[in-house]
Amino acid sequence: MRVHERVVFFLRAPRAGQSALARAKAASQALDAVLDEGGDLEPRIEESEREAVIYVGKTPIVTLGPDDARPPDDPSLHVHAASVAGKIRESLRNERKRTAIATTVFSLSLLVFSALVTFLLIGRVGDLVERLRAWLDRNAERLPDIHVGKVELVSAMAVRGGTEIALRLGERVGQGAIAYGWLLFALSLFSATRGWGEQLSGLVLRPLSALAGRLATGLPLIVVTGIAALAVTVLVRFVGLYFESVARGETKLTWLPPDLAPATSVLARAGVVVAAIIVAAPLLTGSDEGAIARLGVAVLGAIGLACTPVLASAASGVTVLFGRKVRVGEWAEIGGRTGRVLEVHLLDVHMVDAHGCQLRVPHVRSLWHPTRMLGDGPIATIDVLADPAAPDLHEALLISARAISAQATVAMIGVERDGVRYRVSCADASGDGLALSRAILAVVGARGTEARARLPAAGAT
Repeated sequence: MRVHERVVFFLRAPRAGQSALARAKAASQALDAVLDEGGDLEPRIEESEREAVIYVGKTPIVTLGPDDARPPDDPSLHVHAASVAGKIRESLRNERKRTAIATTVFSLSLLVFSALVTFLLIGRVGDLVERLRAWLDRNAERLPDIHVGKVELVSAMAVRGGTEIALRLGERVGQGAIAYGWLLFALSLFSATRGWGEQLSGLVLRPLSALAGRLATGLPLIVVTGIAALAVTVLVRFVGLYFESVARGETKLTWLPPDLAPATSVLARAGVVVAAIIVAAPLLTGSDEGAIARLGVAVLGAIGLACTPVLASAASGVTVLFGRKVRVGEWAEIGGRTGRVLEVHLLDVHMVDAHGCQLRVPHVRSLWHPTRMLGDGPIATIDVLADPAAPDLHEALLISARAISAQATVAMIGVERDGVRYRVSCADASGDGLALSRAILAVVGARGTEARARLPAAGAT
């Protein structure tokens, strides 16, 4: 009897009309079959008075009789059957070990060879993409524009850019697919990692198959959505071309100057896209709870959040504009900025400061800064250091300041070693504090009193 051409034991006697050679061949075939099945290799013996049958698993290997036992080595059938079963057990185990070692060596060799082939294929994919990109560079002028009728949807430059992006994406996807296939193949080579390969295959292929099923189910909806997307693209492109002609002066609009056409084009196209998402999504899907409809709600929410400062300025401007709280022509401090009010709009106040620069202050800034109405001019402040013995200086300063503004004030703010300090404040219509400075100098000059001007909050000098 042999296991894969290796001798296990010898049969020397015929039995039940079979020669010893025929019995040995049948037993050898049974052992090879059991070894190839890969099941339990533990032999067992079923004995009777005249024979002993040796099984491996459920497969009978050989039937032994009294003639097979040859004294003195095998004094009885029982001893001979036990000896044969032991030889079968040892031979099967050794053969399985040799098979496992050979399989492992072959798997390692196959793993190294497949890794080399994988690296070669990944490099070939990169070379193919580079050749295609080089062909695009050489034949860039041959790329066509995409038109629908007479409306240009995509220019040749955009087609080239999209093709390059598709090539780069295809390169990464192709290389990733090759690496993924090699990983599955490598895991399947070894019994210890074969389960991991099955899990990895299910992890990637199961979602893809589910996605393919959903796409097949929703194919009519996909076609309709594609047609609607094409229509929206044509409309957006038409709006862009229309406002481009307005910006170039080819189309005249009484309500839109040419310099405002680009900004109006952006707003109009964005409005078309948002309206398509919000209105067309429920019509296509039959439900306002779909992903596209939620995307439209999210876009509206983002636009509303972005417009919060503008809406806050408009809400504040309603009370300022219709309440006549800021009067045109007067000086005011609004939002931390001081100037003469030129116009009051719904969103902002147009002013000019003391240096002649125009200011546009949004109404929303008045929520954080107090508003001061300054009257005819900004508040100019001058500190005067005077001799305590100077007669009627306080009254003289007040008279000269009120000659400029009826709201002028004079206050003694301290007594110092060099004298008494007065502070003269009034609205100076000149905007730079020059009129108040001249009036104060005229007063203190006649009394020999030292005077010093200080920069006020209003910006006067």
